Amino acid sequence: MKETVLRALFMWLVLFILLQPIFTYIDYLLDLQVKANTSYITQKAATEGLVTSSMKSEVIANLKAVGFPEASIDISSNTETVQERKQRIDVYISAPRLNLFPYDFSGKSQPARYYGHGSIMSEYLD
Repeated sequence: MKETVLRALFMWLVLFILLQPIFTYIDYLLDLQVKANTSYITQKAATEGLVTSSMKSEVIANLKAVGFPEASIDISSNTETVQERKQRIDVYISAPRLNLFPYDFSGKSQPARYYGHGSIMSEYLD
């Protein structure tokens, strides 16, 4: 009986040890996806001079396809009007961070959201 209990506890420990790196990698890929979409929308905004609603909807669709809830994705920019050439455009994307880790080994709380920030100079020409 004692060996069975020890074996069952050991299997849970092995399962945590095996799953923790996989969950960490998934967390990294989701963070990378937010940052890649931030870079994408920033580069597209440079030629338009601002972040348009069609750009926002395209990025929201990309992030929704990965598994982020559509209603909780925040995309903001420092500008509401067209920026002339050589003016700075900042784009911020925030998406909820999924709690993937069964046990927190660090003892610190994980961030609640993924963040992406991109800045570029406007290339808009009349």
